Amino acid sequence: MQDAHHAARLVALQSALLSLLAEQAEAHKHVDGITLTLSTLEHGIYSIDLTYTHHGLPVAGEGF
Repeated sequence: MQDAHHAARLVALQSALLSLLAEQAEAHKHVDGITLTLSTLEHGIYSIDLTYTHHGLPVAGEGF
């Protein structure tokens, strides 16, 4: 059962990332990849940084 939950979370993550990539590719024709960094900061606070790439090189980003 735990494997099924893990697989479902991965599918949800993939869907969200593909949506972000499609959105950025439509707005900026040169974007062809995403790098996601999830960091744990002090006191249980999390930081998510997205870097949009073109041929592996960063071209834009956002975080929250």
